[in-house]
Amino acid sequence: MIQQLLTRPPYAAIATIHSVFDAMQVLRQTCNSLGFRYFSVLAVPPLALEQSVSLSRLAILLSWPRELIAEYDRLDLIKTSPILDQLRRQITPLIWDLAAVAEASRGPLFETVRAMFQQYGVTSGIYCPVPDGKGSLHAVSFIGDREALDADEIATLALFSSLVVERLASVSLTASASTSALSPREVEVLKWTAEGNTSNDIARITGLSEHTVNHYAALATQKLGCTNRTQAVVHAIRMGLFS
Repeated sequence: MIQQLLTRPPYAAIATIHSVFDAMQVLRQTCNSLGFRYFSVLAVPPLALEQSVSLSRLAILLSWPRELIAEYDRLDLIKTSPILDQLRRQITPLIWDLAAVAEASRGPLFETVRAMFQQYGVTSGIYCPVPDGKGSLHAVSFIGDREALDADEIATLALFSSLVVERLASVSLTASASTSALSPREVEVLKWTAEGNTSNDIARITGLSEHTVNHYAALATQKLGCTNRTQAVVHAIRMGLFS
C-alpha cells in the first residue's frame, strides 16, 4: 500500500531529489500544482534562540521574493511570529490566514505586515511541522491566495513534507561527505567561478590551462551531486565552502 502511494504525485518526485536544486524543483512543482505562490523549508529554532535569528538564517529552502524576505527580516517579524510558537506545540499541519496571524501579532506593525503580504499575493497557507526524532524541528510551508485546502490535500502535504525533509537530510549528509572530498584546486576553481570568472579567466589567474580548469570544475560538480557548474557553485556556497 505504501509503495503504491509513493508512486503517485507528488510523492514520486521525491525519489528524484539528489541535490538542493532537485529539491527546489520538486517543491516548486508541488507548490504550483496546488495553486500556491511560494514555499519554504525552515529549521524551527528552540525558543531560547528565537530572538537572535532571522528568516533568511532559518531558511533551508525558500522561494519567497527577495524583497519580501528583506522586508520581513528588516522588521524582525520572526521574533513575534505566532506561527513558530504554534508549530512547537503541535504535530499536525497548521492552517493559517493573514487576518488571523496579523490579529495575533497586533501591534504598531499590524497594518504594515498585512499590507506587505497582500502586496505579494499572500493571504493564507499551510505549515507542516516535521520533527526529526532527535530534538530538532523543521517546517515545510506553502503560502499564497488560493481557496482553503480540503482534508485530502492537507494529509497529502503533511506526508509530502515529512518525506522531503527526510530526503534533504540524506542529501545533506551525502553532500557533506562529498564536500570533504573536494581537493583544494577544485574548491579554488569553484570559488573563482562564484566571483563571475570564466574558465579562461581562471586559467589566467591560476596559471593552469583552460582544459585543466574545466577538468577540476567537472570533478567538483560530480562530487557535489550537481548537474552543472552553476549548481555546484551555489551548492558550495550553501555548504559554506568558501568561508
